[in-house]
Amino acid sequence: MTYITQRRAAVVAMLASAMAAGACKDIEVPDYNRASIADLVNNPNATLVNQASSGLYQNARRDAANRTRVAGILGREVYYLDPNEPRYASELVTGSIDPSSFAGNHDYNNPYGTIAQGQIILKAVDKVSSNEYSDAQKNAIKGFVYTMMGNDLMIIAELHQYGPTTVNEDPLAPPEPMKTQAEMYTQAAAYFDAAVPLLKAGGTAFPFQSPSGMAGFTTPNGSFLQFNRALRTRLDILQRQYAAAKIHVDSSFITTPASPSKATFNLGTYYTFGTGAGDTSNGLAAGTQEVAEPSLRTDAQLQPGGARDQRFLDKVDSTGSTITRYSITSNLRYKMYRTSGAQFAGSSGTASPVPIIRNEDLILMRAETRWFTGDPVGAMADLNYVRTNSGKLAALATPGSDAAFITALLYERRYSIMYEGGYRWLDYRRFNLLSAFNNYPRAGDVSPQFFPVPFTECLARGGAGSAPGC
Repeated sequence: MTYITQRRAAVVAMLASAMAAGACKDIEVPDYNRASIADLVNNPNATLVNQASSGLYQNARRDAANRTRVAGILGREVYYLDPNEPRYASELVTGSIDPSSFAGNHDYNNPYGTIAQGQIILKAVDKVSSNEYSDAQKNAIKGFVYTMMGNDLMIIAELHQYGPTTVNEDPLAPPEPMKTQAEMYTQAAAYFDAAVPLLKAGGTAFPFQSPSGMAGFTTPNGSFLQFNRALRTRLDILQRQYAAAKIHVDSSFITTPASPSKATFNLGTYYTFGTGAGDTSNGLAAGTQEVAEPSLRTDAQLQPGGARDQRFLDKVDSTGSTITRYSITSNLRYKMYRTSGAQFAGSSGTASPVPIIRNEDLILMRAETRWFTGDPVGAMADLNYVRTNSGKLAALATPGSDAAFITALLYERRYSIMYEGGYRWLDYRRFNLLSAFNNYPRAGDVSPQFFPVPFTECLARGGAGSAPGC
């Protein structure tokens, strides 16, 4: 079997897998392995479309935990010192990522599985009888699908410099051409924006069940639309398109009440996990070989009373043994996925949730947007809102330069959203500061600009040098 045929077969397998993933304890649905892709394409009904739509949530979570780990290593947030898997250090810490390894293939196949399944659902929903779906319900499903496709394409683009913007519907056709990161970002924006009029016309409820991590964000023409705009803001920030971000963030679920609580900052959406048979667990909770970057303690600024930044105290502890391996040493561990109530709502341990996007992140995005659109007063109001309430630190005066503001912003983002998705690496990259990680934690270590295009994707296009990124 040629690789191209194998890849198309893998896409079909991913569709079935994503549909089967509804075994998550929050969504009680039939056995999706029995659902026929052919029926979804040729003879769809509301039951099949609902199952496939719920499956998009479950497929989207499959890489979330490991993405937090591997991108976190590039951003010097965490190290995975597994004696049985040295590549977490030999590839990720050194920046020499093998395109044929687990790291080189990370966050590629599963997100494209979401896009492939989304393309099928978008066509299937219009074939469903009006006796089963109202026009509003069809619009709601389409708006949901475009949002999920936009998010997963954004993830591929932010991690990899090149990739297709769509997935072939014909399994025998040549693979889609590689596009640049900018082209992938443009297509992700188109997906997000295509969802807006559909969600506005989508009524007040989706016809399928959402996981608990989306609680409070299940109204198509309300809260889910705000979630869509929050993700669109993240896309703007990744590209430093601040004029667009200024519009989109104000249409999101951002909120800054006078007396915020932890729940205020944790307001948002989450990938949810479970421990049941066939379910997906959160591997970030196991963590005996996983250590936090030691400088998180020494760099944490002090509260007026002398305690360290509250965000550090909430997320990190030193209860574990010191590990020294591969010339890396730390006794710090992240606790927000191990300990109930340490940071996020929901279960602890391997069933703990991982954020998709939270209000705390949005407030700091708005601070950045305001600064770079000529509103330093508003920018510092947002930055200090997070700093004083979430970090319990003293407020900062307005910085005297863009560079000084960026330094202040990166500190707040480091502690506010650390170990939630590899955002420190992305932040340093978009400000052209990755050289700060050179020769750290060991001489010769660097942080790469991107994860490589997987070797098999290059092979399918003719081998090395056959396509951009190959």
